[in-house]
Amino acid sequence: MSNQLAVFMDFENIALWAEQEFLDFELTPLMEYLRNRAPIAIMRAYGDWSRFSRYREDLMNNAVDLIQIFSIRAGKNRADIRMALDALEVAIQRPQIDTFVIISGDSDFGPLVTKLREYGRYTLGIGPREVTHPLLARACDEFVFLEVALGEMAEDDHLGEPPPADVEAARQLLLKALRVHAQRNELPVLAAKLKQTMLLLDSAFNEAAVGYPQFKTWLEQNTDILTLFVKDHQLYVAPREFSPTPEWVDRPWSPSSLANGQSHLPAVSVSAVSATEMTPLNLSLRQQYNQIFTRLKMTSVDFATRRDVLRDIYRELSERPGERTTDELLDELCERYETQGLIRSKTTLRQIWQMGFRQRAFDYRDQVASVHVPVWLDAEIDSEAAFVQRAESGFVYAVVNAGLEIDKVELALILLNDGEHTEYIDSLLADLEQRGLIIESEGRYMLPGHSSIPFADEPALQPIIYDIENMQLPDSMARGFEKARSLAKTAMLQRSQDFAASARSYLMACRLQWEAVEAGEPGATLEDLRWYMASYASVRAGELSQIHRDYAHSRPYYLAFFFLVQEDDPLWSRMRGLINPMLSYYWVNAWRELGLNAGNPSLNATTPAEIAVRAATHETPELCSLWYSMSNALAEVNPGLVRRVASQIRLNRGDSPTYAQVADTLEQMLIQ
Repeated sequence: MSNQLAVFMDFENIALWAEQEFLDFELTPLMEYLRNRAPIAIMRAYGDWSRFSRYREDLMNNAVDLIQIFSIRAGKNRADIRMALDALEVAIQRPQIDTFVIISGDSDFGPLVTKLREYGRYTLGIGPREVTHPLLARACDEFVFLEVALGEMAEDDHLGEPPPADVEAARQLLLKALRVHAQRNELPVLAAKLKQTMLLLDSAFNEAAVGYPQFKTWLEQNTDILTLFVKDHQLYVAPREFSPTPEWVDRPWSPSSLANGQSHLPAVSVSAVSATEMTPLNLSLRQQYNQIFTRLKMTSVDFATRRDVLRDIYRELSERPGERTTDELLDELCERYETQGLIRSKTTLRQIWQMGFRQRAFDYRDQVASVHVPVWLDAEIDSEAAFVQRAESGFVYAVVNAGLEIDKVELALILLNDGEHTEYIDSLLADLEQRGLIIESEGRYMLPGHSSIPFADEPALQPIIYDIENMQLPDSMARGFEKARSLAKTAMLQRSQDFAASARSYLMACRLQWEAVEAGEPGATLEDLRWYMASYASVRAGELSQIHRDYAHSRPYYLAFFFLVQEDDPLWSRMRGLINPMLSYYWVNAWRELGLNAGNPSLNATTPAEIAVRAATHETPELCSLWYSMSNALAEVNPGLVRRVASQIRLNRGDSPTYAQVADTLEQMLIQ
C-alpha cells in the first residue's frame, strides 16, 4: 500500500489524554506499529516541550523531530496550524511519500486530511478512542485507535469484550461490504480485499477494536453470517446464503485449514463444525501468567537485558547512594548504553526499575517516593544477587497475588528461558516468605490472611465484603466460577442502563467467585474475584451517589474501588478506563453533598487535577475541609493515585503558586 510514511503527531493532544487517563504513554510500541506498516521518512511531534520534558528522551531515542509550539495559556493546543502547514508542504515537495499519518483526536485536522486525499495521498489517522472526533475518523482513508496501536486493547481478557453496539456495527459493516462485492460478482472475495472495502466504507474499522488481534480470527468467529473458503492457502469470504459453484464446493474452511497449509479438505460445510470446536479453549497456566506479566509490563524486555540493567542499577546505587534521582540515574544509563551501541530506551529502563520499586528494593528516606527525589538501595539488600532476586521476586508475587497455582517449571521458562532451573523459583518463594509477603499452606502459596481470601479482613473492603456475605443466591442458580463470569458479563452490559441491576449481577458474581476460591475450584482466581469486587464497588458507588443522592454512604464504595485498583497491580490496566471518572465523581460529590451547585465542575471538561485545585482553593471553607478529609482517606488506600494527581497538577500549571500549593498539600498527605 505504501512505500514511505510521513508521521505528524499532535503530541500535546495525546499526552494530555494519557495523563487524564492515568496512562503512561510509551512511544516505542507506537513506533513499532508504524514501522511494521512501512518505512518512516518523516516523524515529527508538536508540543510545548517545556511542559512535556519527561517525554523528550523517549521521542529522541525514536528519531522523532521535536517541533516547539509555545503555549499561550494552559489547556490551549496551538499545534493545529503548524502541523497542517508542514504536512501540506511535505505533500507538495515530497511526491515519493504517499502515506500521511496524523496522530491526534482533534477534529480540526479533518480539513487537512481531506486536502491530503485531494493530493492523492493515503491518510492514516491514529487517535484515542474516547476523545477522537468522529469527523476526523471518517475523513481518513483508515483510522486506528491509539489503544490498538499501543497494544492496550489486544490483551486476551475474558471479560474485556467491546460494547455490543460496536460488535454489531462491525458485523453490519461486514455484511455491507459483502453486498458491494456481490454487486460486482466478486464472491467469494479474498479476505484482504474485503477488509480494504470495509475501510473504504468506514475508515475507523479495526478488528482489534472489537476484541480480535487478526482480521482472519474475527472472520472465523462470525461464521453465523458468512461462509469461509480456502484457496491457495488464502482465505476467501462469502455471505452465509452463498451457493458455492463447483470450483468452491470442495474448498471449505475449517479451524485448521490455514494453520497446516492444506488448501483441500474433506467436503464439510462450515455449519457442520461443532460448537465445541468453535469455542475458545480455557487459557493455559502459562497464558494466564503471561497475561498478568504483560499487564504489569514485566515481560516487555528479554532476560539478558533485564539482568544487565538490574545489575547496573545496583552498581550505581552501591557506589553513589543518594546522589541522584531515579530520573538522573536512568538518563545516565541511557547515555552509557547509547555509547556502547545498545538500544535501550528510557521507557525500557523505567519498566525494569519498576520491578525493583514494586518489591520495595529502593529507599527514599523521609521523602515521598518519586523519580524526582534522591534514591538509595533498601538497607536489607547487601549484594547484587540479592537485589536482582528482590526485583525478580515480583514475578512470583504477581502470580500468588492473582490466586494462581505456582508451576515452577513454567515460571523458570518465562523468567530464565530454562525450565530446569526451578531452584531459582524456590529462592524467590523463600525470599517472599521471609519478608512476610506470602505464606505456604497445604502445599499452596497465598497472601497472608486468615483464609484463602487474604484480604477478607481489610478495613477498606468491609462494605463490599458485608454485601457479599449477605447476598442470598437463588437455590436454582448454578454455582462455580463459570457462572460468576457469566454474571459479570451480564453486569457489564447492564451498567450503562441500570445501576441497580448491574450492581446486583456483580454482587452475585462476587459471591459465587468467593465461594469458588474458598473451595479451591480449579480456574477460580483471586484476580477475577478482585476484578468483580472492584466492578461492583464502582457500580454501587454510582447507584448511591447518582441515583439515590446518598453521597456520604457512597464514599466507602469509592474508597474500596481505589484500594483494589493500585498502580502496581494487574487490575490497574484492566480498570484504567474507570479510574479517571471515578476519581472525578468522588471529588465532585463533595460539592453535591454540601448542596453547592453553583460552580460545580463539569465532569466532561474537567480533569481530577483541576477538580482538586478548585476544591482546595474554593471560597467555601466547608468544601475545602471536606475535600481535604476525602483526599486524606484516598491517600490512605491508594497513595500512588494521589501522587499521580499531584504530578499532573505540577505538569499542567506548575508555575502557578496556587497550583503548586495544592500539589504540596497532596504530597504532604502521603508522608503523614
